[in-house]
Amino acid sequence: MDTKRVGCLYRVSTLKQVEKDDIPMQRISCGNFIKSQNNWIFTKEYIELGVSGYKLSESKRDALQDIKRDVLNKEIDILLVFMFDRIGRREEETPFVVEWLINEGIEVWSVKEGQRKIENRADKLINYITYWQAGGESEKTSIRVREAQVQMAEKGILTYGGKRNAPYGYDFIKSGIYTKKGVERQKLIINQAEAKIIEDIFNLYIKKGYGIGRIAKYLNDKKIEPRRSKLWSISSVGAILGNPLYMGFPAYRKRTTVNVATAKKQPFDTWVLPEKRVDDLSIVDEKTWYKAKEIRDVRNNKEEDSDLDLDIKPRQTKSELLLIGMIKCGECGYAFMTSGTKKKSKDGNSVKHLYYRCSSARFTNTCELNKKSIKKEEVEGIVLKCVYDFLDSLEERDLSKEIRKGVINNCENEEKELMKCEKEIDEIDINITVLKNEIIKTLQGTSNFTAELLNELINEKQEKKLKLLDRKSKITSKINRKKLEDKNLQQIKNKVPIWKEEFKNAELDIKKMLLSEIIKEVRIYNNKYEIDFRLKLNEYVKESSKEQCKIIEDTVSLNRKE
Repeated sequence: MDTKRVGCLYRVSTLKQVEKDDIPMQRISCGNFIKSQNNWIFTKEYIELGVSGYKLSESKRDALQDIKRDVLNKEIDILLVFMFDRIGRREEETPFVVEWLINEGIEVWSVKEGQRKIENRADKLINYITYWQAGGESEKTSIRVREAQVQMAEKGILTYGGKRNAPYGYDFIKSGIYTKKGVERQKLIINQAEAKIIEDIFNLYIKKGYGIGRIAKYLNDKKIEPRRSKLWSISSVGAILGNPLYMGFPAYRKRTTVNVATAKKQPFDTWVLPEKRVDDLSIVDEKTWYKAKEIRDVRNNKEEDSDLDLDIKPRQTKSELLLIGMIKCGECGYAFMTSGTKKKSKDGNSVKHLYYRCSSARFTNTCELNKKSIKKEEVEGIVLKCVYDFLDSLEERDLSKEIRKGVINNCENEEKELMKCEKEIDEIDINITVLKNEIIKTLQGTSNFTAELLNELINEKQEKKLKLLDRKSKITSKINRKKLEDKNLQQIKNKVPIWKEEFKNAELDIKKMLLSEIIKEVRIYNNKYEIDFRLKLNEYVKESSKEQCKIIEDTVSLNRKE
């Protein structure tokens, strides 16, 4: 009797299963099963830790790829698992993995379910139904877990057991609720001292325009210690600004869980948040948190075709000049940079003079601007006068009709694109359902498609759907942002007197952030200044003895005198 070489596959989908020794259990069961067979000999084992057989496709599972390689190299004769769902739980894929193994001459066995054979259409159908049921169980489990986590999140209770560090700004207390294993879950409460630091971080980011690295340096210079290390880092500050827990919405599923070792952060739109805010956990309000998110999205955006308004906030507020980050050379398109010289005054003291200088000299030096450096007082004097005149004009106007018209006109194209996107998503869902139904016909021998082709088509449709969902999210964000801008127009009108007073008395960093709410971009030419206002009005003419301001759509042009 020939000896048969056995390869054993052990898999657990979560680290909790690793902790409770599921892998040793599977190994022992498979080992005992091998010993019960007269001509079987253990040859090799394949282990997957924290790998979901439902969420992760076969092509991305290293263990299955190793098994396929060893099968082609004739290194094993039998694949043994504790139960067949260890091979996978994807009905559109796993049955065909098993079928491929059998067609390559490999016997596929389960300790609990015996041997899987494919000798006729009925066997193929049974093989498919096995993994169809396994996929259904995974879906039901996911729904139950999600509902339980949402309910716990709404009460401020952690959705995991065991000992972990509380996020900065919070402490743990006992919740009185236990997991199935008898481990008491922990509940968060606000740490008042650290909550003040959280508020400072958001204020520095939103009101003063500090970058994440600059905030980390500020905290370290102030000798404020973080929770888990000696110094604040970019990642620790970024984690705080990006965690909706601080506005009272504990989020989970922020990272992929298919493979803990390679878990990646997921887009915010895919996170699971409770429907109700947990007031006892709120350190900053929702408006503040989403304002910080808006700035983060703009600063982190790298896509050239993005819908995000890349000039919604100044890139940095370190410069001593008010308009750096929103001012460009109209002649060459390069941004202006800070320039300065020091001169001695009559009393012998050193006086610093600041200038706006075209940065093209650092790259091409082909700019045709006559004056490459312009005094701070000249540039800021002209721009601020135009801003004040513009704001004064808002107080005299009835903007309600313009706002209503603007909301409709501004969003019309995006609304059509959104409807088109949603229609395509619905069509793909229908196509995927049809393709999955075709798999049954393939197993019955009544389809013109091969199983491999159907699997490939389903994967293509799913990838296209993911791209469309991402596109839908961007369009929705753009629509909401436009509606918010139009709404803010009336709010700004009501706040003009307060805004002007606050602006005059504010620190330089805060002035930059306030000004960026009004101005999108300033461009300097040889004969004029152009100012793009964020407030899109079609009528605004202001005459004066020194310069003329005329707005066309949202651009103000001022005649410049050298």
